[in-house]
Amino acid sequence: MSLNLFGQKPTEKVGEIEVKLIGHNFKRNSDYELTKKKTNRKNRPYLRMYFNSNGTLLKSIGFGKHHNTDLRLIDRINIYKYDRNGLKSKIDIWETDYDKDLSFTYYKIFDLDSTQTNILSEKMYEVESDTIYTQTDYWYNEKSEYQGIIFDSTYYYKRKYNEKKQLINLQQIYDGKLRWEWNYSYYDSKRIGIFQTFYNDGKDYSKKEIKTYDKLGRLIEIEELQITKNGMKEKTKIYYGKNGVIDRIEEYDSYNREDGYEFVSYQEVKVKSKVIVDSQIAERINEQIITE
Repeated sequence: MSLNLFGQKPTEKVGEIEVKLIGHNFKRNSDYELTKKKTNRKNRPYLRMYFNSNGTLLKSIGFGKHHNTDLRLIDRINIYKYDRNGLKSKIDIWETDYDKDLSFTYYKIFDLDSTQTNILSEKMYEVESDTIYTQTDYWYNEKSEYQGIIFDSTYYYKRKYNEKKQLINLQQIYDGKLRWEWNYSYYDSKRIGIFQTFYNDGKDYSKKEIKTYDKLGRLIEIEELQITKNGMKEKTKIYYGKNGVIDRIEEYDSYNREDGYEFVSYQEVKVKSKVIVDSQIAERINEQIITE
């Protein structure tokens, strides 16, 4: 199949806003020291996204496959469709094979609850057989607060929120037992999370995450560190353009806390728009670039 339901080729541009994500990694020398040389010197995007004038995602095209990272090669195309309430109703998924041939491979259907506001399940169908390939189910508490994925009555995720609707606890329950959890607290412009496990294997997997927000409530920094002595640290810095859309994302690593952070990679975000991008549109676009 070479055409989607709208008679367009899957690779065609759609909508009024195009967003390109371009990634670069700094190369290391034979002594594993970072250099100023970087990958992707031709600035090829690893992802293109197309939005309508309201900032709703219509299509995404990913480049470079696991077995062939050439960014000239299309990996996957997602074409999004929505119901009248603006919730996702279907995603058509096109993929390339080892011969680089693009075909309509899967589609996802979203089932809603009785209020038609919450997604209860996500079913991926194989096009050729028209049978379910994978299914993901979600659940909500009595307050209609999102809890997470549920596999069965003994294996699921569970969330707790405070009176401000802020997430304060996230747990994974497996075989009816608590396996791990995040506990979150909020101070001024920061959210601090503490992760701990209950594997009973004698090892310490605990870590700390600090998210920092600007005066507009936008995420500007994520720092994650293993709590154990000399544990690894990672930091992400997020910068915004004048239109409010994320402009650049920088990644830093630290394998030795005494040496501090090393600047290891970054992403650039390029936006072409036929309409004025206001704060609401920018927020919708940013949600697709980086998820909280």
